[in-house]
Amino acid sequence: MSLETFDADWLALRESADHRSRAGGMLTPLRDWWSEPGRTRVLDLGAGAGSNLRYLAPELSGPQEWTLVDHDQGLMSRARPPVPELAVSTHCQDLREGVGALVGRADLVTASALLDLVSEAWLSALADVCSEARAGALFALSYDGRVEWSGEADPADAAVLTAVNRHQRGDKGFGAALGPSAGPAADEAFRAHGYRTWLLPSPWVLESADTELVRALVDGWADVAMERLPGERARVREWADARSEDIAEGRVRLTVGHWDLLALPPDEGGP
Repeated sequence: MSLETFDADWLALRESADHRSRAGGMLTPLRDWWSEPGRTRVLDLGAGAGSNLRYLAPELSGPQEWTLVDHDQGLMSRARPPVPELAVSTHCQDLREGVGALVGRADLVTASALLDLVSEAWLSALADVCSEARAGALFALSYDGRVEWSGEADPADAAVLTAVNRHQRGDKGFGAALGPSAGPAADEAFRAHGYRTWLLPSPWVLESADTELVRALVDGWADVAMERLPGERARVREWADARSEDIAEGRVRLTVGHWDLLALPPDEGGP
C-alpha cells in the first residue's frame, strides 16, 4: 500500500493547534536530560514542513543539529527554522525502509502526529534502535480515539466516531496502524527497554477561532463515515454541516484527544 501523505495546506492549518496543545509537563525532564554535555543531535521523523522543529528547537538549550526526515522533499523545503543560525539538514527517505542508521547518529529522536499511522512492528523496531543508540525519544500528538463535542449531542456523533476510529486502524503504508492505541503502545515499548517515560494528554481544544481547522476535520471525518456507512450518506452530510455551523456560531467546542510521550534512556550505569 502507498504511504499516506499530507499536503502543506493541512499541515499549516493544524500547526497553531498542535503547538498550543502539546504537553508542557514533560519539558522540564527533557531540558534537564538534554542539558547534559554532548547532546546536540535531533532526528525528526516524518518532519513534513517543520512544525515540530519550530515548536521544539526554542525549548532546547545550547547547540542543536537537526536532521529532518520525510519522504516528501517538497514539504521539507518549507521547513523554516525558528532561528537562522540553527543547523538543519534534510534527508529524503521513506520511513518504511527503516531508520536504524539515522537513529544511531541521534541523541534525541522526535516526531509529531506519526505514531498513530505506524504498525506495532514498526514501533517495536524503532524502540529497539533507540535503545541500542541510548537515544531519548519525544513523540507528540498521537491520536487517542476520543472526540468530544460540548453541549447537546448529535445522534450521529457516535456513528461517525466509530467509523473514524476503525479507519485510523487501517493500513497507512506500514501495515495495520496502531491508531488510537499508539500512545500507550509506545509507552510500553520503551518501558520494556528500561526507559523512564512520561505519557501525558495533549488534546486539541477547538473553538470558533479554529473554524477552518474544524471544517477540514469534519469534512474528512464525513468522507470516512460515508465510505464506511454508504446507506447513511445524507445523514452524515447533514451532521457535517450542522457541526461546522455549531463551531462557527460559537455554540460548542470540539476536543480531539492526543497523547505526548517522552522516553528517556536509563541512566548510564543503571539498569
